[in-house]
Amino acid sequence: MMPIDLLQRLPRPRRRGAEWLVLAGVLLMSALMVGYFIWSERRLLIASDIERMRMQTLIIDENLQHQFEGVRNALDSARRAFHPGSGCTAECRRVLLQSLKRAMPGVRALVVVDRRGHIVLSDDDMRDARLDDRQYTRQVAGMRSPDTLYLSQPYENTPGVFNIKLSLARMDGDGKADGAASAILNPEYFDAVMRSALYAPDMNSAITEDGGRRILYVPADPAAMRARGAPDPLFLRHQQSGRMLTVLEGEAAGGEQRLVVQRTMRLHSLGLDKTLVISLSRSTARIEAGWHSLAWTSALAWLLTGVIGAVGLVLAQRRRLALEQLAQARNAERAAAAERVELALNGANLGLWEWDMPSDLRTFDARAAAMLGYAPDELALAHGEWRVLMHPDDLALLDEALALHLADRSRPYEAEYRMRHRSGHWVWLQSRGKVVDRAQDGTALRMVGTRMDISARKLAEAEIAHLAFYDGLTGLPNRRLLLDRLGHAIARCERGGCHGAVLFVDLDNFKLLNDTMGHDKGDRLLEMVAFRLQQVMRDSDTVARLGGDEFVILLDDLGGSAAQAAAHADIVVHKILQALGLPYPLDGQDLRSTPSIGIVLFGEGHHTINDLLRQADMAMYEAKAAGRNTYRFFDPRMQAALDASASLEADLRSALARRELLLYYQPVVDADGRMTGAEALLRWRHPRRGMVAPGDFIAQAEKAGLIGEIGDWVLETACQQLVAWAGAPDTRELTIAVNVSARQFRQGAFAERVLQIIARSGADPHLLKLELTESMLLADVEDVIAKMTLLKSRGVGFSLDDFGTGYSSLSYLKRLPIDQLKIDRSFVHDMLHTPHASTIVRSIVTLAHSMGLQVVAEGVENTQQWDSLRQIGCAGLQGFLFGRAVPVQELFKHPAPPIALPCIRPPEEVLP
Repeated sequence: MMPIDLLQRLPRPRRRGAEWLVLAGVLLMSALMVGYFIWSERRLLIASDIERMRMQTLIIDENLQHQFEGVRNALDSARRAFHPGSGCTAECRRVLLQSLKRAMPGVRALVVVDRRGHIVLSDDDMRDARLDDRQYTRQVAGMRSPDTLYLSQPYENTPGVFNIKLSLARMDGDGKADGAASAILNPEYFDAVMRSALYAPDMNSAITEDGGRRILYVPADPAAMRARGAPDPLFLRHQQSGRMLTVLEGEAAGGEQRLVVQRTMRLHSLGLDKTLVISLSRSTARIEAGWHSLAWTSALAWLLTGVIGAVGLVLAQRRRLALEQLAQARNAERAAAAERVELALNGANLGLWEWDMPSDLRTFDARAAAMLGYAPDELALAHGEWRVLMHPDDLALLDEALALHLADRSRPYEAEYRMRHRSGHWVWLQSRGKVVDRAQDGTALRMVGTRMDISARKLAEAEIAHLAFYDGLTGLPNRRLLLDRLGHAIARCERGGCHGAVLFVDLDNFKLLNDTMGHDKGDRLLEMVAFRLQQVMRDSDTVARLGGDEFVILLDDLGGSAAQAAAHADIVVHKILQALGLPYPLDGQDLRSTPSIGIVLFGEGHHTINDLLRQADMAMYEAKAAGRNTYRFFDPRMQAALDASASLEADLRSALARRELLLYYQPVVDADGRMTGAEALLRWRHPRRGMVAPGDFIAQAEKAGLIGEIGDWVLETACQQLVAWAGAPDTRELTIAVNVSARQFRQGAFAERVLQIIARSGADPHLLKLELTESMLLADVEDVIAKMTLLKSRGVGFSLDDFGTGYSSLSYLKRLPIDQLKIDRSFVHDMLHTPHASTIVRSIVTLAHSMGLQVVAEGVENTQQWDSLRQIGCAGLQGFLFGRAVPVQELFKHPAPPIALPCIRPPEEVLP
């Protein structure tokens, strides 16, 4: 075995291999020991069985010899009784046989037979005068030797029960064979004797005569007893050996491997005519079963020991490896930590310092010293010399931070201060540290820490602070700083009773200049505007930029009354208009830009910042509406109008949900006054305002983005009315015209939504007309034409409303898929009074006819207009003369041609 200390000194790979070799050697030695133990145990088991069987064969031999000797003596006595000169009577002979038979438990019967085998006398008075054993009766005649004990072959007189007979020849007076005295042996007795030798269930015993025929077999085996074939191979081997006792192992007659002990009986003194062999045998497998179990148990124990040893060795090696790796990792981590610290110090530009507090000596490493432009040996400061380099304003803060750390160990020491560089300028430093050595009484003895140059950070913080409150382009205060100053100004005026003003300045047409000349020119213009505003303002005023081209000016302390404040604000505004109205020289050319200014005053009353900015913004838009390059003071009526617009928008958003919108219908007739259709006109039945006309809320709906939803409702309601009219013969041909706003038509999926509404309602698209205005042609004509073409292909008609008042271009008119032109009511109203209007109407009708278009004149209010329009060929008429816009239920109550027409209820009344 390899010593443990030698194993530990080996390199790791060799040590692992040596450990496995040691374990393998131990397992091999233990395997050999277990094998030897099992082999020895097997030898002992087999030797013990052999010795036991040998002793049992000896016992059987002795018992049988003793029994046979008794039988011979009994037969000799019986034979002498039958000798002619014995003088024994028949009764004497019978009693003798009975006495001899009772004296021998192994004998079932004693009989005396004549030479033919007939029974002469038996101990149990056998009635049969002969025996059933023919082989035996034939043998009697051949029994000629009076000293020979004849043994018969087993005879099966009862199925499964075999009898054996021992006989002595009976001689007459002349010495000739006259029969025999025979003992029929009791098979149960001999079976018991033989069975007593069996100590294992797999054992059997047998007595075999020298010819190989079994005389007795235990346990009983009639088939083996009857067998007359070749003798058992193991019996033959015993016979061939010539020894009295043999121990053999091999395959028996039945094919089973058995261990057999065979003993040849010494029966020479009995004069037996045959040689008998006693055999005891056991199954080899059963004998070996004992040591097999031991072998398996030992093998499993050895295997388990080997597995446990191997697992234990693996775990031990892994643990040792883990410990070694952990130690290596710790060493590597220490090295890496030191390297990281050095890298971190270099990367973060941190310098190290140490302060010996009793001597007040401070030492610095190269990085810390270089921050101030010194070498390490030049910056060892003692006895308070370091305070000379400190900025005077920072000494108090530094002493306070140091005192707090010394008083409370849990509080970190950190301070930011300025020190003078060797070249003379100030350097911002950030210092951190802690006390690492204290006296027994808690007095601090030594501190260590780091130092970092934060000058760049301080500069960036200053710039960030400036950007947080000032505009990056113009340098003016931004919205954040303006709101702060405006809040202070409002509070001051509320307390002191003074007045101030807020001016909202917006450059006119700045977006156009920005788009045409570029954003760089726009930025330069904003810089120049900011400079001019600062030139005309007082130092106490605030000029701020909100974003884009919007500037806000805060005029503080303009006087004790609103009138004084307004007068001062007026003067300032005129200066601003004059200054900003001057040309701006940009790249060799003079550009002009004018402002629109809104003014709002604040004073003793309560004001909020948001209200003031919103009111100034509203006043600025009033200035733009007044023609730009001017100013307007905030009027409370502006706020009222704004509030009214917001309230109208809020009510309009819920109008559809509350079913407040209605459709009115104004009839459209032909030249003879017969109704051909109707124009659907939107009305709003407000719960508080009453009936609201479209002109009062359509613009607000477009501004709020509600026109699409409202337009879809109008289209769906009109289509439902067409479906209702289609059920009656008098109305199935009537058309409905629906006005479509420009913003609604420009929505991306307008055409698809119209087609979906028509399909959902089931209306005939040929009876639906969409009325467009000429203003739609001002932008994206190609998109307008594409949508109109798609709808036209599905049967929807188009009418150009208010023709002649807008952007009338014959080239576009030729490209648009228009079905109808509608003459504006202003031309119809003036056609009887001015020749120009009459000429325009006639020209429109002529143009429509030449282009194959229908024409409808709007605003027909009297019969003279009707007659004039019929004379010039206008086939479509609409106006108060034929009926006003009314609900569908009242559409056919006009005195025009009486046609009873069905109607539908508006959707808001139909819906539950």
